[in-house]
Amino acid sequence: VVGSIRRVAGSNLDALSDDLRRTQRDIDWGADVSTALRRLERRLRSPMTSRAVALITNAMRASGDIAPVLRIAADESRATWSLRRERRQVMVTYLIVIYISFLVFLGIIASLSVSFIPAIEEAAISGGGSTGGEIPGATGGPSGITEGLGDIDASAYEQLFFHAAAIQAVCSGLVAGQLGEGSVRDGVKHVVVLLVLTLAAFVVIGAM
Repeated sequence: VVGSIRRVAGSNLDALSDDLRRTQRDIDWGADVSTALRRLERRLRSPMTSRAVALITNAMRASGDIAPVLRIAADESRATWSLRRERRQVMVTYLIVIYISFLVFLGIIASLSVSFIPAIEEAAISGGGSTGGEIPGATGGPSGITEGLGDIDASAYEQLFFHAAAIQAVCSGLVAGQLGEGSVRDGVKHVVVLLVLTLAAFVVIGAM
């Protein structure tokens, strides 16, 4: 086991290399293998590493031949990593759908803010100003169409749209984190991205 740890510590394992070298130094300085592996587990705080360390230490206490246990641990870790990678690839599609739907939502808000609401406001003003040539009580003319609109406050609608987009960004980001990484807390980065897109969209709308 000691020789195996030294051999693995001498290889290139990216993020695990430094911790495995510390594990090798612990063994070289007199710590037993189980203690060194438990220290490795506390440093990494990884569920996969915890399972592997528990499996190896229990096998060492039960028998001197731990080669079958190591194969089982390696196969289990490889299968877990493969399933996680496949899940991430499948969830990318859902993340794309969430982002596209949010961009469509921002596009609809931009259309309402830039074209639709100003057109209604202009129609209400022109309808309220036209007094001649209309039959009293008629509802088919311009004043009849815009009579119930009243005063249109475009800034109030824009503020309402901004709040709706911000709520949509937070909710969509949290859902994206749950689908993509399996945790709602991981959705914070998606929330930040969607909120930045919201701010950028409303800056462009305000400039128009």
